[in-house]
Amino acid sequence: MILATFIAAALLSAAGAAPTPTPTPFPAPTRSPFGRPVATPSPAPLPSVAALTTDQMRKIDQIAIQSLQQQAVGGISLAVVRDGRVVYSRGYGLSSVELQQTMRDASLFQVGSVTKEFTAVVVLSLVEDGRLTLDTPLAKFVPDFPRAKDITIRDLLSMRSGIPDYTDQPGFDKAAFTPTTPDAILATVKQLPLDFDPGTQWEYSNTNYVLLGMVIEKAGGSSYVDELFTKIVRPLNMLVTTYGNAGASSPDMATGYILQGDRMRPDKPWDLDWAYSAGGIVSNVLDLAIWDTALLKSKVVSDADLREMWSPTILQDGTSVPYGFGWTIESLYGHREIDTNGGLPGYNGRNATFPNDSFDVVVLGNSQSFDAGPIVRQIFAMFFPPTTAQMAAEQAGDSAAATRSRYIFRQLQAGTLSGSQLLPLAAKRLTPSLLAQAKSQLGRLGAPVKFEQTDKYLLGTQTVYTYSVTFKQGAIGFVVALDAAGKVGSLTVEPI
Repeated sequence: MILATFIAAALLSAAGAAPTPTPTPFPAPTRSPFGRPVATPSPAPLPSVAALTTDQMRKIDQIAIQSLQQQAVGGISLAVVRDGRVVYSRGYGLSSVELQQTMRDASLFQVGSVTKEFTAVVVLSLVEDGRLTLDTPLAKFVPDFPRAKDITIRDLLSMRSGIPDYTDQPGFDKAAFTPTTPDAILATVKQLPLDFDPGTQWEYSNTNYVLLGMVIEKAGGSSYVDELFTKIVRPLNMLVTTYGNAGASSPDMATGYILQGDRMRPDKPWDLDWAYSAGGIVSNVLDLAIWDTALLKSKVVSDADLREMWSPTILQDGTSVPYGFGWTIESLYGHREIDTNGGLPGYNGRNATFPNDSFDVVVLGNSQSFDAGPIVRQIFAMFFPPTTAQMAAEQAGDSAAATRSRYIFRQLQAGTLSGSQLLPLAAKRLTPSLLAQAKSQLGRLGAPVKFEQTDKYLLGTQTVYTYSVTFKQGAIGFVVALDAAGKVGSLTVEPI
């Protein structure tokens, strides 16, 4: 998921802007959303095994280009993996508008919370080395953190510690562009009470994985990045994967963009000191394909540890939450799917593996509002066509969720959304000023002419639904997370 978790409402500066020009279908010459000519994507490298048919390759191109046309993103990079081999990889659109550079499968991205997958595996490798256990108290490594004796390594990995998220704290949106340290990050939440007793509830918090980075350094005896490279990056021969601000300065980095009015502009990047072990890795789709394959072949951790990492979290009352250690546990058309969404200002993507099918889809884009989910879903369905029953099961609940989401959106437009409609943490974030801003910027758009679901995925105890909301003036994205009772855990309004 996006490293900075959803705030109550992130509103557009010009929500009613007219749609931007979009490229025509590949392989004809294309135009970017910036109104400038774009070079046709260069031919993908020949597949290693199980070569795809021309029709399959064309369909993948069509899926990617349709997303490029419909979303506020400069370019997209993807890789498709079958039985441990990349069978198709390609870039679409632009990695840099200013330099007119075509996106490639080798282009680099800040991968945000995909970093959590790596951090979790480094922790598990230290468990295998006998340096700690999953039930070791945090106090052994970070003794001065409040209630550290009550919080275990397992609690941190599975997001059940109750520790508040540092990205939600006042002033973070300004501080994130200057250098920091892990200790300084912890200082922003250290004096706050836990949101709940450890092990009793589930809540996504990036602070958990910052603490795990510090645990890795104490238990491993070297820096987080050294442990990361020693245990994963170098042994797997991930040649381009880097870390932090130095990695983000690579000439192969795709420029991150944001929609401002009717134009895409370079987004202002975080100082990656703030992302640290929760989101500081820089990589590309080809290296992430190597990573997925290595996990399935037990090249990094044992089969037992992999199963534990990819198993649901169990709370103290026996509740099962579909989140493992850094990964969300889902199903798609009846097939097991393990995935992570990762994003930072200017970047977003998804690393999705289907372990029972030996199939992976990695998709990265250079805009934080980019949604990789539809591409993953459509490519998977190409190779594993769903039955009518599987389609019906996948769509179960979507109609009720759409009705609920429309109601919430209308309440936002009217500035009357009540905290009683939200889960407690979301209700805290819904300030009168945010409501007033929502009414001012969304209310003037009038009634939507279309409210269309584009994606859904699990996030802990909630299901996240994404919608394209179309008005006479143009379209915006609306993302809402709902629990089983229809309570709202998060809201985002964003450009598409």
